[in-house]
Amino acid sequence: MSKVKIFVDTGADLSEELLKKYDIDIINFICSFGEKSYVAGEELSNAEFYEMLLSSSELPKTSQTAPVVMYEKLSKAAKEYDSVVFFTISSEASGEYNNARMNAEIIKEENPDSDIRIVDTMSYSAYIGETAIKFRELLNAGNDVDTALSEALKMLAYYEVYILVDSLKFLQKGGRIKKTAAIVGELLEIKPVLSIRDGLIDSIEKIRGKKKMIKKLLDLIEESPEFDSVNKEFIIVESNKSYGDEAETLILEKFEGAKINRRYEFGPIIGTHIGNNALAILFRKKART
Repeated sequence: MSKVKIFVDTGADLSEELLKKYDIDIINFICSFGEKSYVAGEELSNAEFYEMLLSSSELPKTSQTAPVVMYEKLSKAAKEYDSVVFFTISSEASGEYNNARMNAEIIKEENPDSDIRIVDTMSYSAYIGETAIKFRELLNAGNDVDTALSEALKMLAYYEVYILVDSLKFLQKGGRIKKTAAIVGELLEIKPVLSIRDGLIDSIEKIRGKKKMIKKLLDLIEESPEFDSVNKEFIIVESNKSYGDEAETLILEKFEGAKINRRYEFGPIIGTHIGNNALAILFRKKART
């Protein structure tokens, strides 16, 4: 069996436990508050990030991995493993994919026999994490790299996601929504429901009011033509554990036989734009016939 090194970036939101369990390595983004920069996941934990996010007067900024750091990690892995596969956050939102691709080309010029595959997931968070985990599971089951990668990438179309944010101010600060829309939204208590479209996070629906927001979100899921009402599988991604706990309880109450496959926590990369108290629910889509 060939030795395969798997990388994800910080945007995958994989916990230390999952990284260790599935033998996945991480290439970290940088998160900056003012003049101070931190290596996300190493020098700045999720808890510390959200504490600083709430106390800071300015929105943090995120930047991709320094090219030299990425080169060193990929180059070292290419020498030690038969294949290297790096699943990156969407190229529509970050330059990480192009950075990795350029580094891979340099390494292949230096060593033409190296096998480095840079995969643009065109997605975020649990989508990346679940794809990398599936890839490892398929490799462990004895599949070759090509077969395992082809099958694992199907995970990117396996789920639909609805994302609920508690406040529009982070989207407005980050330029993801017009300031006037943010002000009107706050005054009228309108919350956007977000999803992933063509590699970007986009608003697809609106919910009005502050009460029973998660119940309203689950109603939208139930009404979705994509929702698989037979195989009721869910993944929860939270930036506030209490929101995640509430979502899990309500899902299990509402959908008989529902299964929560996994829970993730939003890290600094996504958290910068959707803030604290954000919640994403991924639900299994109907199989295409």
